[in-house]
Amino acid sequence: MKNISINLKELYRNRNKKLLMNGKISILEPDKIEKQSILTSLLKAKVYAKGILLDLGCGGKPYEIIFSDIVEEYIGIDLPPTKTSNKQIKKPDVYGSALKLPFKSESFDTILCTQVLEHVPEPKKLLEEAFRVLKGDGYLIMTAPMTWGLHEIPHDYYRFTKYGLEYLVQSAGFKIIYIRPRSGFWGVIGQKISSWIYYFGRIPKNIFNEIIKRILCAVVQSIFSILDKFNEIESETLGYIVVAKKVKKDEK
Repeated sequence: MKNISINLKELYRNRNKKLLMNGKISILEPDKIEKQSILTSLLKAKVYAKGILLDLGCGGKPYEIIFSDIVEEYIGIDLPPTKTSNKQIKKPDVYGSALKLPFKSESFDTILCTQVLEHVPEPKKLLEEAFRVLKGDGYLIMTAPMTWGLHEIPHDYYRFTKYGLEYLVQSAGFKIIYIRPRSGFWGVIGQKISSWIYYFGRIPKNIFNEIIKRILCAVVQSIFSILDKFNEIESETLGYIVVAKKVKKDEK
């Protein structure tokens, strides 16, 4: 039974990788709405990526595969692993803090930062460091949550509105290209229901129940994803994507 479970996980992981290359998240993923919203937003922002890219808070570098064909070099940085950290398929290239980056000023052409800002106690400091290591005319591509449950406890400090992100990014020195919501109201509802089914429903853990839960999540998320497309209500969203530019001093 244990070997079957390991083989299924490996097959699922490989399938997810192939889907990611095509800009899709598996329909059996319990967080599909959230993850698809991030991936779709990054693919649209991809046109701004160039040169040497720093993935700030990279984790297992899940998005390297979609940027590697457009940048010269992809470098990931994250904190050193702890005993409670999840095992990662890919490790960061550099260990270090986003609040004190171990790089010289103006070292990168692009900064990628996905779902990290809520996990640092001083988000403005992270953005100031990103600004420092970014070259003139370089771009920041960043996603952050507005609606999401507690995670990576206890290092989960903030949620961000569009206006909060605008203030933080501009106060760090960036010129905002755009800030866009990653979902609408129905996307939030669908993701909440799916998360409850998968993570909080009191169903014993085994392969059969795992399949049932994922199918239920797929049905719920499919319905609410359709509602989100045909009835766009952006007053509530799972989060935002920000694209901003470090303008040269003589252009300010």
